[in-house]
Amino acid sequence: MIAFLKGKLVSSDENGAIIEVNGVGFNVIMPSIDINKLPEAGGDVFVYTYLYVREDVMDLFGFSNKESIKYFKKLISVSGVGPKAAVALLSALTPSELALAIISSDAKAIGKAKGIGPKMAQRIVLELKGKVETEDAIEAPSQSAQPTFRASADSAAVNALIALGSSPSEAQKTVMQISKEGNFSTEEIIREALRRLSNGI
Repeated sequence: MIAFLKGKLVSSDENGAIIEVNGVGFNVIMPSIDINKLPEAGGDVFVYTYLYVREDVMDLFGFSNKESIKYFKKLISVSGVGPKAAVALLSALTPSELALAIISSDAKAIGKAKGIGPKMAQRIVLELKGKVETEDAIEAPSQSAQPTFRASADSAAVNALIALGSSPSEAQKTVMQISKEGNFSTEEIIREALRRLSNGI
């Protein structure tokens, strides 16, 4: 119904922001990670939004990027996970960190979020594991001449390492370390990753 808001920031606090669009003020609930990205009051702001409507409840949730709203929707599809719990999770973990935790069945990392108990964390892993792509767990570099190529190479390398017996978290961590050091091909990343893993680097 409301896909995004583009306007002026009136104010913000730990729960979200008030955004003015053509004279109308919208109260938007946001994860703390996204709140921290907002400009000073009076600044221009753009947020992706999700209108949550249930019986007598109507809340508008806002996110700074498409990945955050994508994972918000995935989270509220899990039985027992409401929008407030989803916001708490996206306040504690970035979308890529959340994806990695789900892929590697790291319920403990998910359980660190406020209001997320061990049982709920395990349920999130079980219900979303097959719905998360390895690519989602790879954070794109902020600057790259060939971002699409890099993301593709990193993803292929992670998948190859997992197939060779590495854990998802171990493969992801090693590939990210190598990718930060240069623009390598998939084969070069895999070769170097295997060297480091075998040497315990």
